[in-house]
Amino acid sequence: MAHISFEYSANIEAIAELDGLCGCLRDTMRDSGVFPLGGVRVRGTRVDVHALANSDPRIGFVDMVLRMGQGRDQATREQVCEDIYSAAEQWLKPRLGDQPFALSLEVIEIEKSLSEKRYNNLHGFLQAQA
Repeated sequence: MAHISFEYSANIEAIAELDGLCGCLRDTMRDSGVFPLGGVRVRGTRVDVHALANSDPRIGFVDMVLRMGQGRDQATREQVCEDIYSAAEQWLKPRLGDQPFALSLEVIEIEKSLSEKRYNNLHGFLQAQA
């Protein structure tokens, strides 16, 4: 399981091609070999209300959180962090140019005993599609 949720400032929506960013992040997760395809999820949420730095309306942000299941070693978690951050950075830089901007990523391991996924038939669905 691996889910990326990201919040983004409304002022980048028209130029950042955020559907494309979702696809880029999904592909990075899929191609990592670390996560099962049926567990990969990427979703973005627009943030209209915020107070940033000096309140300059040009400042934009994307704040990503990757939640992954337990069991991967430190080196793997660090590599995934670097790969995902780099993919987002490479997607956003040419689109945002020199707009004041902040990109962040936090990786969180989910405690298995506190994570329920009983109703999930995606893995079987994807196997049938292959």
